[in-house]
Amino acid sequence: MKAHELFRLLSSDEVAAFVLAACEDENVPDKIAGGVLTYQNISLTRFAKLPEETRKAYVRRTLRDKRAAELATYVISAALVRREPALIEAFLAAAGLPHEGPHVTVEGEIASPPAKKVLAAVDALLARYPARRSAIYLHAFAGQPDVKWPALEERLAGDARLQVEDRSAT
Repeated sequence: MKAHELFRLLSSDEVAAFVLAACEDENVPDKIAGGVLTYQNISLTRFAKLPEETRKAYVRRTLRDKRAAELATYVISAALVRREPALIEAFLAAAGLPHEGPHVTVEGEIASPPAKKVLAAVDALLARYPARRSAIYLHAFAGQPDVKWPALEERLAGDARLQVEDRSAT
């Protein structure tokens, strides 16, 4: 599942929390604003005059838009690193990936560990963290362009605990 597809399943409050966490990175607010202006075809002057709730709705709409897939990936990654560093580090360590804190230290494509190790890492995450938090992270991780792990994809598709419930109506 790609990041923009994950954003489509999150509630308005969840999207807001992800955006707020991502915006702790000083580069993110400008990227989000640029994405909204570009993909929603709205001028900066007009956007600035809109009520806050309307601006938030434009941000949600943009992050859920397939055309803004790269922006959605950037935002969800930045937010997860800030919100879930312990969860990320636990998964990376259990999967045997080289990392520093919540950051993988591999350049380019991240080779898949053996299937048993991937499945054990998923099990360890589910045993330690709430299923929804684990599922969002694992789907975001698997949706990265440099991650092609068949065992993880199969587990995400087949394990009911790893299905991300659609809360977009709330």
